[in-house]
Amino acid sequence: MALHSNTLQVLRHYLSSAVGDLLYGQCGTTGATTSKIYASFLHQANDYYNQHHYEVYVYAGTNIGVTKRVTDWVLADLLLTVHSVYAVACDATSYIELHHIFTQDELRKAINLAIDSAADSYLVPLVDATTIKLTSTTDNLDNIIYTYEYDLPTTMTHLTRVTKERGVSGVKLTGTVSGTFTAGETITGGTSEATGELSYGVDGGTYIRVRKVDGTFVVEETATGGTSEETCSSITAVEYETAGQGVFYDEDEIDPRSWDIVKAYPSGTPSLKLNQSYFSSFDEDLYLRLEGQRRQPILTADTGICYLPPNWVVQKAITLLPQNKIQANDLAKTYTRAYDWCERHPIRNWPDPRARKVIE
Repeated sequence: MALHSNTLQVLRHYLSSAVGDLLYGQCGTTGATTSKIYASFLHQANDYYNQHHYEVYVYAGTNIGVTKRVTDWVLADLLLTVHSVYAVACDATSYIELHHIFTQDELRKAINLAIDSAADSYLVPLVDATTIKLTSTTDNLDNIIYTYEYDLPTTMTHLTRVTKERGVSGVKLTGTVSGTFTAGETITGGTSEATGELSYGVDGGTYIRVRKVDGTFVVEETATGGTSEETCSSITAVEYETAGQGVFYDEDEIDPRSWDIVKAYPSGTPSLKLNQSYFSSFDEDLYLRLEGQRRQPILTADTGICYLPPNWVVQKAITLLPQNKIQANDLAKTYTRAYDWCERHPIRNWPDPRARKVIE
């Protein structure tokens, strides 16, 4: 199955173009002010855009996300005047779109209604390798107590496969962690000059794990990340323990009979529960890779990504635009064609047959 990927801005341009309601282009600086936009890509006669009640929306660059109404247009100057001032003038980084039939808000709402209508019939693949990290604690007698239940990602609706990260020989450095390290970055000891590759280290933690170690880290030194520049300072212990290799192999998939999904009803968070007989012990700080599916969320920002087929989203959105404007602008045939097309081309991407439902 092909995985589509389009932003809200791209879908809005597809949709508005399909109904004959799109002009767009890059702004300039000539004569631009906080109330005037230099738009050299527009070519109609004076007052055309204000007389036809155009709305201007900035979809990139300076003033991104701001919508205003056009109140004047002078062809000789290529300047649009808007009904209220911007915080700063639009410039060459600004890209605008103009609509006169539907507003930017109406187009966005139609797209999101189309997405919502497919919420349960078209599920999007989801891979998560950062939410669940295997952990353990010790009791008063220094016995290791492993954790067998972990909250699942709130976006996941179906879970198909669970794979454990491959472990490799490494070093655990205990000290004061300044922030979140970058996975895979080079870690260097300030005194020993030993190096390694970061496997695990988060803000608020008390240690980091390093793999592929070259040299010997020592206590009291500071280890620094080469990319993040975060530190694990005043190291009090250097312990040779397993570190995550950052890879997930098929042979490390957890037997589906050895995990289950549990939820405390009515409002508990779904959790992954591991079978203790399968996991009698495990190495701490290894991640689990979760493979499953989710619903396509609605889009609030222009940069939000939609993974549904764009041709279906656009055709469905046409049928969800305000009917009074469809009729008033002679778009009834466009609406009918879109409605018929959607009836003939339903989209389906059902849950994987092996998947277990996470969210009811």
